[in-house]
Amino acid sequence: MKYYEFTLIAKGIEEYQDPIVEIGDDLIDAGVDDCIVVMRNNAVLLDFDRESISYMEATLSAIKQIEKITKLVVISIDAGQYIGLSDAAELSDMTRSALSKYSTGRRGDGTFPCPYLRVSGKTPLYDWAEVSEWLSSKRIIENELAQNARITSKINTSLKIRNRNELEEIKSITNQLLAS
Repeated sequence: MKYYEFTLIAKGIEEYQDPIVEIGDDLIDAGVDDCIVVMRNNAVLLDFDRESISYMEATLSAIKQIEKITKLVVISIDAGQYIGLSDAAELSDMTRSALSKYSTGRRGDGTFPCPYLRVSGKTPLYDWAEVSEWLSSKRIIENELAQNARITSKINTSLKIRNRNELEEIKSITNQLLAS
């Protein structure tokens, strides 16, 4: 067993008169002693330091526990699913300059992942799971960090589909794309 640090982002503060106090009380009453509750930008951030057999188990158990104990709905794991190079540098313990050189092909073999969003803008956004996998393949970061990024991406996608009740529509679109 090891400890995993992660932050869940949740919505539902309108259900509380004094969200921080009431959510904190609910968690303490239920014996949840491995997270800190913070509010930012109308969202609840639940900072966990959870002991578990795996990152997947740690995050899923925390999501289930929060949603069972509180009136909150978890919307994501805040681990930078789509990120700029500055965030990627911070997550990978590198400099932004080094990542910028990889992304433009001035360093490395020119295979750095392409951005997903805001490609024409000042700050293109990259898929952190892809970037971390690339960095891991180059032995720049540990493989576990890349694995956790992939797990986070899958959980966040699942939360989004669940929270918007879009599973059937997503299945239909996916089937259409697969039939091409």
